[in-house]
Amino acid sequence: MAEEKKKEVHGTGSLSADALEAEDVLSGAEPWEPWETKLVVGSFIVAFIILLIGLFIVPTSIINAGG
Repeated sequence: MAEEKKKEVHGTGSLSADALEAEDVLSGAEPWEPWETKLVVGSFIVAFIILLIGLFIVPTSIINAGG
């Protein structure tokens, strides 16, 4: 059914559900490499550690600044 409802939309400058299907967007995607997975997971780990450090430093600096 989705194949029948596809509309050809050219030059409208907008992204809508009628213009793009998930298969169309992902059709030219490259395969995911193992090193890319490690890079993304490592980035999330570093971001989480920095978040924890920030959550510790900010409240203690506010407490010390007030007193």
